[in-house]
Amino acid sequence: MNEMALKTAEKLLQKALKELDEAYLRLPDVDNGKAYLFRGKERVRLALEILEKGV
Repeated sequence: MNEMALKTAEKLLQKALKELDEAYLRLPDVDNGKAYLFRGKERVRLALEILEKGV
C-alpha cells in the first residue's frame, strides 16, 4: 500500500477502536454482546498494530 492509504487505514482503525470502546462500556452485562464487541475490538487493535509496524 502507498503511504496515504496506510495513514487513512490507520486513522479509520483508530476511530473504530474508539467507537468499540465506547459501545463496550454502554452494553449491559447480561447480554453476550460484550463478548462480540471485545473480539471485534481486539481484531481492530491487532490490525492497527500491524499497520503501525508497517508489516
